[in-house]
Amino acid sequence: MDSPSDLSATSSSPVPTSPPRVWTVLVAFALLVTAIVVGGVISASIAMAMEMLRSGVSPQDTGAIQALTEKLKLMPWLMVAAVMTSSCLGLVAALLGGFLSPTPLKQRLRLDAGTPIPAWAWVAALVGCFTMGQAMESLSMLAGVWNYAASLKGLQAASQGSFVTFAALLFFGALLAGTAEELFFRGYVQTRLAERWGRTAGIAGAATLFGILHFDPIHSPMALMMGLFLGWLAERTGSLRLPIFVHVFNNLTSFLLSRYAPSTTELPASVHVTLLGVCSLAFVGTVMALRRMDARSPESVLAGP
Repeated sequence: MDSPSDLSATSSSPVPTSPPRVWTVLVAFALLVTAIVVGGVISASIAMAMEMLRSGVSPQDTGAIQALTEKLKLMPWLMVAAVMTSSCLGLVAALLGGFLSPTPLKQRLRLDAGTPIPAWAWVAALVGCFTMGQAMESLSMLAGVWNYAASLKGLQAASQGSFVTFAALLFFGALLAGTAEELFFRGYVQTRLAERWGRTAGIAGAATLFGILHFDPIHSPMALMMGLFLGWLAERTGSLRLPIFVHVFNNLTSFLLSRYAPSTTELPASVHVTLLGVCSLAFVGTVMALRRMDARSPESVLAGP
C-alpha cells in the first residue's frame, strides 16, 4: 500500500499535457476563406445578372461585360454584402471553434477582463492604430501603389452610398467586423498558435492570416501590420477587450472620414512625406508608452484539440 507521502507526491505531480494541434486552426482558416470566396462569387454573379438585365448587355459583348465588372467593384450595396458575409462567417467560425474547445468559451476566446488597463492606454492604443494606418496610407501614396488598393476603394465607394447603405456598412464593417475578426484571429487563431509556438510566432502567424484574408495587394500588408499591433495588445493585456475596442473604432472612424471628410489621397506628396514622418514617430512613441503600462498577460491555459 502506498504511504500518505507517496499519495501526496502522486497527486501533486503535474499532469503532462500535449501541445495544442495547429492543423485545426489552418483548417478553420481554409474553410473560412472558401466560404467567403464562394459567398462573394454568388453575390457578384447575382449583381452581374441584375445589371445585365437592367442595361440589356449581351453575354457575348466582352467589352460591356468588362465595363460592368469594373462598375461592380465600386457598387456600394455589393461591397456591404461582401463585408456582411465575411463578418458573419468570421463570427460563426470563431464561436464554433470556441464551443468545440474543451476550454470554457470566455477563456478560449480571451473574453475575460485580463489585467487592469489604465484609462490613458485605451486612448493611446487608438492613437497608435490611427497613426500607423495613416503612415501606411501615405507610404502607399508616395510609392505610387495606392491605385492597386481595389478593396479600399470599394469601401470608400460604399461610404458614399445612401444613408441606409452607409448605416449597414457601419454596423457590419465596423461593429461586427471588428468584433468577429478579433474573436477569430486574436481569440481563436493567435491563442492556439502562441500556445504551440510561442507568443511572437503566434502574433505573427495570426497577423499573416489576417492580412491574407483581405485579398488585396495594398490592403493586405496594411491589415498585416494592424494585426501585429492588435495581436501585441492582446498578449500585453491578456484579453481581447482592448483589441476589439481599437479595431471597431478604427473601422468606424475610417468610414466616417471617408464619407464626411476630404480624402487624404488628394494631398500633395510633400504633405504625405510629413504625415509619414510624424505618424511614424507618433506610433513609435505610442508603443513605447504602452510598453511602460503596468499590464502583463496571464499565462495561456488554452491547450486543447
